[in-house]
Amino acid sequence: MDQLPPIPTESSLLIETDRLELRPILRDDAQLLFPVLSDPALYEHTGDEPPASVSALRELYASREARRSPGGRELWLNWMIRIGASGEAIGYMQASVAPRRADLAWVIGSPWQSRGYASEAAKAVIDWLWAIGVTRIRASINPHHAASRKVAINAGLRRTDEFSEGEEAWVLEAAR
Repeated sequence: MDQLPPIPTESSLLIETDRLELRPILRDDAQLLFPVLSDPALYEHTGDEPPASVSALRELYASREARRSPGGRELWLNWMIRIGASGEAIGYMQASVAPRRADLAWVIGSPWQSRGYASEAAKAVIDWLWAIGVTRIRASINPHHAASRKVAINAGLRRTDEFSEGEEAWVLEAAR
């Protein structure tokens, strides 16, 4: 039976790309990410809502610092995306990791969209996931969300015929 990878340390979750720095989200990052995530336009295709307050976002992030789902069946990994040169927070990446598979999600704040940041971050996280033994990546995307579909394509995911709660499943499997 496949095992869940060990809970990664904070330092092992640090990822750098040419333009970006991804690091684990901690409760104190709520102050930085709240202004980015408060834009209602970010939730047009997801059905979610902006965080209610900095303190509500802090509580959410505090609950995720353990990096494990409440039942212990998944790793819950969350990265803050920052522009490397300035350190400015622009969004986040999220991976729910089970044995050999992961569900991936991304959010980039409106002012930084259409610059390739989400694709760059997604590719970096996928490479990180391959390195810990994940062999199947999945993303659920609203079929009307053209920007997220473009990120999925740029990251190498392919649309499937699977639908769940109105979203398309996009998948990438490691070469065997």
